[in-house]
Amino acid sequence: MNYTPPEIMSGRIILLSGLIFSGINTYGQEEETGIEHNWLYNGYIKDLLTVNVLDDSTLVDNLIHNRLNFQWWPKEYLNIYVEVRNRIFFGDLVSAYPNYSELIDTNDDFFDLSWTIVDSKDLVIHSMIDRLYVEYHKKDWEIRLGRQRINWGVNLVWNPNDLFNAFSYFDFDYEERPGSDAIRIKRYTGFASSIEVASNFSNSFDELVSAAMWKINKGGYDFQLLAGKSFQDIAIGLGWAGNIKGAGFKGEATLFEPYENTVYSTVILTTISLDYSFENSLYLHASGMYNSQGLTEPGIGALEPILSRNRLTVRNLSPYKWSTFLQLSYPVHPLVTTGVAAIFYPGDNALFLNPSIGISLPKNFDLDVLAQVFFNDTLFSDYKALAKLFFVRLKWSF
Repeated sequence: MNYTPPEIMSGRIILLSGLIFSGINTYGQEEETGIEHNWLYNGYIKDLLTVNVLDDSTLVDNLIHNRLNFQWWPKEYLNIYVEVRNRIFFGDLVSAYPNYSELIDTNDDFFDLSWTIVDSKDLVIHSMIDRLYVEYHKKDWEIRLGRQRINWGVNLVWNPNDLFNAFSYFDFDYEERPGSDAIRIKRYTGFASSIEVASNFSNSFDELVSAAMWKINKGGYDFQLLAGKSFQDIAIGLGWAGNIKGAGFKGEATLFEPYENTVYSTVILTTISLDYSFENSLYLHASGMYNSQGLTEPGIGALEPILSRNRLTVRNLSPYKWSTFLQLSYPVHPLVTTGVAAIFYPGDNALFLNPSIGISLPKNFDLDVLAQVFFNDTLFSDYKALAKLFFVRLKWSF
C-alpha cells in the first residue's frame, strides 16, 4: 500500500474538486450568455451507496463518480473528444482490501491513461481518460483514431458481435461502457449500409483485435456480417435488427476458432431478443444466449469474472450453456419508473434478480434505488441468496 501524507492527500482532493466545479461554472456561464462556441462540455456527478448484506455482517461502501465530457470541432470535418472518469471510493471494502486500488484499476489498453491519485487504507481516488480520439468525417468517410468505443453489438445483455468492447450487464453504473485504443475507418455505401474496418493497438499479436464489418438494409432489416481476428481466435459473425408485428427482433451469432493450439476450443455464441412497448407504456424485453462450450452446472464461482465487473472478452460473456433474460418496466408516474430484470441459468437454476425504481427530480437530478440478488445452490446448503446488494444512487447532470 502506498502511503500518502495528509497534506498531499487533501491538496489532491482540492485540486480534483476545483477542476470539476470550475468546469461546471464555465458551462453555466456559457449557457447564461448564449455565446456559441466550437466546443461542447457536459458531464455529471453521482453518489452511489452500496449495502452488501452477508450472512454474518453488512458492508457499506460509497462511490462518488464524476464524469467530464469535452468535444471540440476546430474544423467542420474534424472533431476531438476527451472524456474523463473521476471516482472516489471509501467504505468497508476499501478498508478491508489493502490492494483495492488495483481491483478498480482495470485499464488494460495500449496506453495507460489512468491514475490513482490517493491510495490510503480508507480512501481511494482514481482518475481515468476512457475516451480520447480524433474523428475525421467528410462525404462518405468517417475515421476515428484513439481511445473510443467500437460498439458492434446489437443486443442489450449479451453481444457476441462486440469483439472490441465486451461489457458486463451487472456493471450498471458505467453507462458509457469501456473503450479501446484503436483506429476505425468507416465508409457509408448507401442508405443504412456501410463498410467498416477496425483494429486495436497491441504489442502482442495474441492481444490484437482486428476485424471488418459490412452493414446492409434489406426487407426492413439491418444486417451485419463481420470477420477478423479476436485475440487468439479467428472470428466470423452475423447480426440483425428488425421487428415482428411491432416487436423489436434482434440477434447475433459469432464463431470463434483458435488459430493455433491453445487451451481454448471452437465455440459458437448466439443471442436472440424480443422487446415490445405496449400502449399503456409497459415495456417487455426477453433475450436468450447459447454458448456451445458453456457448462450446464458451472457453479456460482464461474460467474466471478462477470460479477466483479472487470474487463471481459466475448468468450466469457457467460459460463453457462444456456442463459435467459427477462425485463419488465412501467412508468407509474411521468417522473417515476419501476422495473425488474431477471437472468435465469437453466443448468443449475442460478437466478439473478434486479428490481429497480427510478425517479426524475428537478434541476437535472435523478434518484435510483435498486438491488442485485443472486440465488443458487451451494455444497453446504439449500437454494439460497448467495449475494444481496442494495444500491441508492443520486445523479446530477450538467
